[in-house]
Amino acid sequence: MTQKHNYDIVIVGAGVIGFSIAFRLMRSRPDLKIAVLGDPMNSLMASRAAAGMLAPFGECDRADRFFHFCRESLEKYPAFIEELAVISDASVYFSMNGSLMPSSFFKETWEDRKRFFEEENIPYEVWSPGEVREKAPYLSESCGEILWVREGQVNNRELHDALVSAARKLGVAVLEANVTGFNRDESSIGHAVTGSGEIAGKKFVLASGSWSEALGRTLGISMPLKPIKGQMCRLQVEDNRLEYTVHGLLTYIAPWRGGQGFVLGSTMEDRGFDSAVEDQVIQGLIDRAAEILPCLSQAPVIESWTGLRPAAEDLMPIMGKSQRYKNLYYSTGHYRNGILQTPNQADYVAEAILETLKEEIEEFSPARYSL
Repeated sequence: MTQKHNYDIVIVGAGVIGFSIAFRLMRSRPDLKIAVLGDPMNSLMASRAAAGMLAPFGECDRADRFFHFCRESLEKYPAFIEELAVISDASVYFSMNGSLMPSSFFKETWEDRKRFFEEENIPYEVWSPGEVREKAPYLSESCGEILWVREGQVNNRELHDALVSAARKLGVAVLEANVTGFNRDESSIGHAVTGSGEIAGKKFVLASGSWSEALGRTLGISMPLKPIKGQMCRLQVEDNRLEYTVHGLLTYIAPWRGGQGFVLGSTMEDRGFDSAVEDQVIQGLIDRAAEILPCLSQAPVIESWTGLRPAAEDLMPIMGKSQRYKNLYYSTGHYRNGILQTPNQADYVAEAILETLKEEIEEFSPARYSL
């Protein structure tokens, strides 16, 4: 049965990306009728599977448009979290204490990294082993000098919860329905098809992460996007052991604070939608992280899980208006940086939908894949 209510905007994707777009649209245009559709289980392997590191400087090594977009998003985070907290009345752990990069793990790129930071006016410090003992005393002495850079950390599960709560309070219809296809003609979409009925809308947003490719096929679209598996775990560790996130060799350490332990990640596996968690892989993550923070070797494992990062062929996000359908928009393919990009992509996609976007970012445009 077709849903009687005809929504102005139907967002397909119930993760952080989809709800942040709904949040920003409602804050800009409270008169809009918006629905968010999606299987909430998918967010357990996407939005809720991340570590919440806000790390454009650890992730990027050249000043391209992607880097600048990520940096802009980091700069927006404090105001974004404050605004979200007011609307949702929910607590979201957020820190700008910064990230650490031990020199012993970045020997080959150490000088290049510092040079990049200087050229781009990125706030950073180099701590001597003596300063490390004062500021991060539980780190291994084998880390040597440490580079501190001003980056952030958010509890992405609390962020997701707050976005869902805020969306509901702003009047967004949250429909826990798995979208299986669309009713469409050659140039526009009329309804999203779900197991419980059809949802009518004037505009549609495809924000389904790794599941976007399959939904694209129902629209006759070939989207070069696939999931990249990442196995992760969370250990029970006292908050006072570390105040910073850490970039290491094939690993990272992300404190969630508030007694919630530390998240360790993550593998990069091209294995489709395989969700298996392998004990030996998790132990490898712990062993590598313990080379940086020795107390982790004896810390109890709270949980381990698999995440699925949506990776486009060129590893750039796919955001903006469709070439193929006049009422379709995309925000997917955020790969390793979906949580980081959340505030900026929400602004960007909302402006595209409301037709107030001043300039399209060509590198992110769906047009590059004829979408």
